[in-house]
Amino acid sequence: MESLVEKVQEILTQRFPPPAKIEVEDDDGILGSVVSSEFRGMPTIDRVNALWNALDHSLTPAQRRRVLMIVAVTPEEELVHTHTV
Repeated sequence: MESLVEKVQEILTQRFPPPAKIEVEDDDGILGSVVSSEFRGMPTIDRVNALWNALDHSLTPAQRRRVLMIVAVTPEEELVHTHTV
């Protein structure tokens, strides 16, 4: 049986195919990030809606409640955050 992490990873990979980068983990709830050029110029609420629209149709209500946070960023935003220490 597929874990929830694997299911979320698969759903997001189908919605945001490579070269998008998707990282998902279960740390007492699903956390993750999606790095995609599709988010360029997109307001935060539209990014969140894009993620949830992909997940809502494939997850049960109980599974959706386990998804705590998935961040949507552009490749440029990821670079800024990974190089800031």
